[in-house]
Amino acid sequence: MFGRGVTFGKKQQTLSELRAETSPTPDADGVTRVFSRELWDDPKIGSMLRQCGFEPDDPRNIRKTAEDYIAMFAAAKARLEQRTEAFNREMTARYGYCRAAPFLVIDHTIYDGEHGAFLYAHMDLVGFDDWNVLMLAADVRTKELCDIAGHPGSVPAIAEGMTNKVLEWKARQESSLEAYGLTAVGGQGGQGITREQYEAQKDALRQEIIDYVGWLKPRIISELLRVQG
Repeated sequence: MFGRGVTFGKKQQTLSELRAETSPTPDADGVTRVFSRELWDDPKIGSMLRQCGFEPDDPRNIRKTAEDYIAMFAAAKARLEQRTEAFNREMTARYGYCRAAPFLVIDHTIYDGEHGAFLYAHMDLVGFDDWNVLMLAADVRTKELCDIAGHPGSVPAIAEGMTNKVLEWKARQESSLEAYGLTAVGGQGGQGITREQYEAQKDALRQEIIDYVGWLKPRIISELLRVQG
């Protein structure tokens, strides 16, 4: 993950390889870390990790458990249900009736798939949050009274297009991460970037994802309205 060329004894090892070899089991204090506490006592490995800007209790070094992610998504889903109820109340007050349902631009097939962790674990983007949601009519009466597009259910073409974008974003994130790793472990030749540059690139990529979804929303609505008449 962090690049090439870190030498421990005679074996060359990257941070990603080191992390892969680390068993995801809790340390003695009950906390599961990406790089376990014992690694920090090794004079070579511990020094390298600190050069990369890590500390044992750095939030980036604490593994979230499955329960943590389940709780995170449950809280986000509860917030979405509240927003949906509020939207329906407001539209009912205005038009006399509304039964809208949320449509996720980056849908569950992506979040539940092999690339979902890139979005929620690396980019801190949860699909149930407002940046990724459109409110669409759940029945014909709502569509006609409230003048909003009808909910299409799942749309394979959108899911395919978003999967391709996620793969593109993921590759860029991995490239930045490797460039940062090259700097941290003493890479030469101008290939590396500083930690500040890495964090700035990560923040910019996160915002790009949000902006792209925001750009896509009205286009989805326009196409739905065109198809639905």
